[in-house]
Amino acid sequence: METERPKIEMGFVEVLKDVSVPEKKQAKFECTVTKEVPKVMWFKGVEVVTPSPKYEIIDDGQKHMLVINSCAFEDEAEYTIEVLGQRSTAQLRVEGKWPTEPPSFVQSLQDQTVKEGNTVRFDLELSHENVPVVWYRNEVKLHVSRTVLTYTEGRRHTLEMRSLSLDDTCQIKAEAKGFYSTAKLTVIGNTAVPIFFLSRVACLLVVTFGQCFYFKACFFKFELYFCKDE
Repeated sequence: METERPKIEMGFVEVLKDVSVPEKKQAKFECTVTKEVPKVMWFKGVEVVTPSPKYEIIDDGQKHMLVINSCAFEDEAEYTIEVLGQRSTAQLRVEGKWPTEPPSFVQSLQDQTVKEGNTVRFDLELSHENVPVVWYRNEVKLHVSRTVLTYTEGRRHTLEMRSLSLDDTCQIKAEAKGFYSTAKLTVIGNTAVPIFFLSRVACLLVVTFGQCFYFKACFFKFELYFCKDE
């Protein structure tokens, strides 16, 4: 009687690694997963990558590769592979000389204070188009997700963070070709949240003289005060 083989869980044996190549050269992103899968998806930022003269997608068993031909500055971005709901992301940097002066910040990031639960947007403008911007939260690189989005329109770049919590208070940094702009994000409590009691204090309490008594009320997040009529 054959013993049933244990199921192999999906995972990455080797994740994508950042790649740096000279302008007009070829770049390769490679990863290895724990088992063969019928399909993987590649992304440049949030855009799906499909086979073309620019992109070659190679699947060889458990090994997967994305080849980017004739790299240009506008190819600089985060590239992601998605396999059965799991993702690995890495950055492409293209080395070369700028045709004019190096990029600079025309509009820098500004400090912002936002109530928890809301959305914040950090905007900047560069002196050049087609310059990739990498965003950081407390020096940790941010990746696009359900609550973190990035937008680019010409020389303008935007970071959007949704459903903020108090823990999102941090320093935001944008990096463009070795140049930086920073700002502070402060998230404050949303006092507009309705307050209600989960249990009510008894309207009347009769005790024997000299006895101890206590009132108990359940509340959430806010300070609670008891008052005694004079």
